[in-house]
Amino acid sequence: MSWQTYVDEHLMCDIEGQGQHLKSSAIVGHDGSVWAQSSAFPQLNASEVTDIMKDFDEPGHLAPKGLHLAGAKYMVIQGEPGAGTGGVTIKKTGQALIFGIYEEPVTPGQCNMVVERRKKKMSWQAYVDDHLMCEIEGNHLSAAAIIGQDGSVWAQSANFPQGPGGVTVKKTNMALIIGIYDEPMTPGQCNMIVERLGDYLLEQVDNSTGFV
Repeated sequence: MSWQTYVDEHLMCDIEGQGQHLKSSAIVGHDGSVWAQSSAFPQLNASEVTDIMKDFDEPGHLAPKGLHLAGAKYMVIQGEPGAGTGGVTIKKTGQALIFGIYEEPVTPGQCNMVVERRKKKMSWQAYVDDHLMCEIEGNHLSAAAIIGQDGSVWAQSANFPQGPGGVTVKKTNMALIIGIYDEPMTPGQCNMIVERLGDYLLEQVDNSTGFV
């Protein structure tokens, strides 16, 4: 998944199904380089990015003079920059800054939720890209992913298999039970089957000296 896709489909998404969206958003490297941005995101200058980075290292640095984005000033109140009926949320990852700019009726909490959620996703993606897809004695895995127990994909490599199905994973004391399904089977049906086996294995443990 490209950085632009992250911006277009996740930062500029419909918020909570209410037909509301951030005004603009971007993913910017710590050095100020723009990885991806929405069409309306302001053009930052180097000193503005430097000030933002310094505020993460020295909380309160921006409070006296405010946060500036392309010359527009945002007052920093209780750690969240705001300007009248709107504001901005900025989250820092290991290599990037994630920006979300909003205006009413989007609330500060909604903007923070969208940006924070993307920060977590990017962190999982870094695990896939840098650790699972790393070079192993001159070789690489063909594909990799981190998938939640409910079948949701947290992060994946570009060539991870796609399809109209999913996977359910359940953990016992010593094993993982994996169920992979395609439509028309539903996530709930797959989860029920895998969960049922997990319960059965645990029952066997109660009647034996082994551990599952």
